[in-house]
Amino acid sequence: MRRRALVAWLVVALLGAAALATAFFGAGYFLEAPAQRPVKADLVVAPGGDNGARAARVLELYGKGFAPRVLLTGPEGMHTKVRSTHQSWRATYLIAQGIPERVLLFDARAKNSWEEAVNTLALMREQKLASVLVVSDPPHLRRLAWVWGKVFDGSGKSFVLVASDAENWDPEFWWRTSVGAQAVFSEYLKLAYYWFEY
Repeated sequence: MRRRALVAWLVVALLGAAALATAFFGAGYFLEAPAQRPVKADLVVAPGGDNGARAARVLELYGKGFAPRVLLTGPEGMHTKVRSTHQSWRATYLIAQGIPERVLLFDARAKNSWEEAVNTLALMREQKLASVLVVSDPPHLRRLAWVWGKVFDGSGKSFVLVASDAENWDPEFWWRTSVGAQAVFSEYLKLAYYWFEY
């Protein structure tokens, strides 16, 4: 009897260790899994906090005719007085690369990912737009899938998450760099925050 209990305990411990190892080593792939292929849409959005990778992907999508309008939103956590400056460098870059200024829209009011989704949905309703491409860095996509899914639920509007080509992101070996480790741990904390807050 004791031997059976010991074997059962060892099996449970091994399964638990395997589950933890899978969760740890698979965290990068889990976070980026909601990424989708771009499709034709009415609008492409570059959320705030962009280091340039999102703007570059937006340029590519616009250039290939995936969407006729571009929305630049304010970065999370940035002071309202400098948000427009942040948007301005992205707008300057996009215009210099051939995107007409007239197709650019701006949301400097959003303070976080939830507000970006809410404000985008309001804009879509106002302008009678049906679909949007949301461009963000791969480790952010799990959180954005949850946020945008909650905000857009029942709206009749659709969104597709498109990954940027983020530098220094490796979903397989994310723990090997400080950038990757910081991204993963930060995203899990943010997932918990958004889950409890909204």
